[in-house]
Amino acid sequence: MSTLTTFLVFTAAAIGTYLIRISGIVIFGRERYIPPRVEKALHLVGPAAMAAIVANSLLLDEGAWRGFGAWHLAALVAVGVALWRRSSGVTMAAGAVAFAALLLSGL
Repeated sequence: MSTLTTFLVFTAAAIGTYLIRISGIVIFGRERYIPPRVEKALHLVGPAAMAAIVANSLLLDEGAWRGFGAWHLAALVAVGVALWRRSSGVTMAAGAVAFAALLLSGL
């Protein structure tokens, strides 16, 4: 794939993502009623997406089951920090630092 084709694909994806995001503002920007169940479901989309990404990273490696190692230990560190500090930024930083330290230690 040429550099220009790659650039065009990324540009089209960026424009498409932007249009999807702006569509919610255009549709719901006015004073419209959103049922409480729909609003609750929308609040859960972000955490559900993050959980799916984390579960995929922890359990699978290129479609095969991942053996126990640095990924899992770093996740345990992140869970501990999340329960302790209740801050997503600190949790992600602690997990990343733990993962890097475990990889550097040879695990």
